[in-house]
Amino acid sequence: MIQWFINKENKIPLYLQLIDQIKYYISTGAIQTDYQLPPVNVLAKDLGINFETVRKAYKELENDGLIAMKRGQGTFITLPNGPTALSQKTFSRNGQIAAFNVESQFINAAKNLINQFLQQGLELKDAQAILAQAVDELERDGASPIVVFTECNQFQMKEISALLAENLSLKITPMLVADLKTEIAALLSSGKTIHVVTTGFHINEVRQSVGNLPVIIDVLITNLNPETRRHLEVMGEKASYGFICRDQESAVLYKDLLKAELGFEKMNLSCCTLAETEKVIEILQSADVVLTSPPVYEEVKKLASADRGVFNVFERIDPMSLKVVKDRILQGKEYST
Repeated sequence: MIQWFINKENKIPLYLQLIDQIKYYISTGAIQTDYQLPPVNVLAKDLGINFETVRKAYKELENDGLIAMKRGQGTFITLPNGPTALSQKTFSRNGQIAAFNVESQFINAAKNLINQFLQQGLELKDAQAILAQAVDELERDGASPIVVFTECNQFQMKEISALLAENLSLKITPMLVADLKTEIAALLSSGKTIHVVTTGFHINEVRQSVGNLPVIIDVLITNLNPETRRHLEVMGEKASYGFICRDQESAVLYKDLLKAELGFEKMNLSCCTLAETEKVIEILQSADVVLTSPPVYEEVKKLASADRGVFNVFERIDPMSLKVVKDRILQGKEYST
């Protein structure tokens, strides 16, 4: 059951809080491709906010390609590795969905190329034979795709790249999101299919970095490890919890979402960013359980005492999500690297 929260006392604009909340549910797999979001007026009434605030949040998400607002039907989630994949559709900044027919583009490109050589004296029957030979060679080569895993932090970048390499039996190129835009273009010269895999939190950044380049984007869902969940359930609602993350926006968001996810209505949860040194020390000294977001996990582990349990709230890759990405990249083929 999806729960919606708005903190009207916080300085972060309400529409940004709502955007972050929807991204959280997407990233953890709580809502997936084709999930229908509440109508603007309904959600505004439930949250006790102006409907224009909800409309603005939806519009921003639509501009980023995360949702599609269909007149007379509703508002739906759209993700790259779902039925509305980027390889089949692209989203313009004004939110209009434009059909992207790969076959038509290929036919036009092939016709233009053949015509160029026909004008230079190549016979049509020879062109047909050459094309058939080229296709045969591509099939024999069985060139493996280039797979890039990108994240905002070194910890997840290395951990998940290793997991993908093990499951796909392919070389995985780890890359920070900040470096993606400058480095991805260089990979295109290989002529191979390029898959960029990321977690749900960075879909927008990856899309913006890739732009119109012929790159396939795949999304992995990360969430709370079942073992960690069981440990927290044993600790119970009366324990004191601390959550440390990278930015203030996340601290505000997770305070309510973690309570809802664990079912602890009266959860004693203190939140802060890693930059708030005094608060971090206080949490590490007083909290029974310390939770972190992935970007700060390693740093918090270093600061914590050896007997202090520190848990990354997004350490688990959803198995079904991993299977979808694996099937999409391999497409039933086995490659040798």
